[in-house]
Amino acid sequence: MTAPTDWTSYAPLDAAFGRRLRASSADVVEGLARHKAWRYLAVEHVKNSYRRTVLGPWWLTAQTLLFVLGVGYVFSRLNGQPVKVFLPYVTVGYLTFALLAGITRACANVFVSQGGLIKSTRQPLTSLVLRAVAIETILFAHNVIIVAGFFALRLIDPSPWLALAPVALLVILLNGIAVGLWLGPLVARFRDLAPAVESLLSLMVFFTPIFYRAGIFKGTEHLVVAWNPYTYFVDLFRECVLGTTPDTSTVVGAAAFTLANMALAAVLFARTRSRLPYWVS
Repeated sequence: MTAPTDWTSYAPLDAAFGRRLRASSADVVEGLARHKAWRYLAVEHVKNSYRRTVLGPWWLTAQTLLFVLGVGYVFSRLNGQPVKVFLPYVTVGYLTFALLAGITRACANVFVSQGGLIKSTRQPLTSLVLRAVAIETILFAHNVIIVAGFFALRLIDPSPWLALAPVALLVILLNGIAVGLWLGPLVARFRDLAPAVESLLSLMVFFTPIFYRAGIFKGTEHLVVAWNPYTYFVDLFRECVLGTTPDTSTVVGAAAFTLANMALAAVLFARTRSRLPYWVS
């Protein structure tokens, strides 16, 4: 008879892959089941980050609003497009990219930053990833009020596609969890990957169609943005919010990267879960 706490035990380092996969799958299930704990911790983390401030996390919203207004105006002039059209495009794209980059950055360091907790407690490691993703989602939710303001000012008109925006957001969060399950262990094992991820994120902001439209690239030039998974997730969410029919290549690209991401997470988390307590020591 299997004890109810067996999910916390790590498969032996020399165990067959099938056993390690079952252990990691149980870890994910238990982590999802403990949603009250990691949701509470995520909210408390955000509160503590802005303790003794008047506006709290709304400072982030104010900073983001000033940034997108300035950048949206400048790039609308550079691209020769009306501000009322290009500003919502830049804003939604930037907010989505910020969510993706924030999740990637947090999930890359999730196990290293929580090394003491991993060594001293018995809990599903997936909870740590879910908490990190939840924190970034809360910060994103504060910024979404900017988009709500655009709807109120009629800069964006509601459309039936808007109903699919939560689905696109769910796809982004699912990919974020998957990234945490494979990139987090790799960073714990190879610490040089952390600064490499930071450098790559600094580069990806230029190769993601945020401040320009991907259509400016013709033929093989489109490969400049096609290699970047952020391109598809940003476009998918933005097109749903702005009421544009999602392009077939966007949907196919998002689906392909999601499947590959989840497969990579399943394999690497199963292979590395038992070793993580040693790697974060």
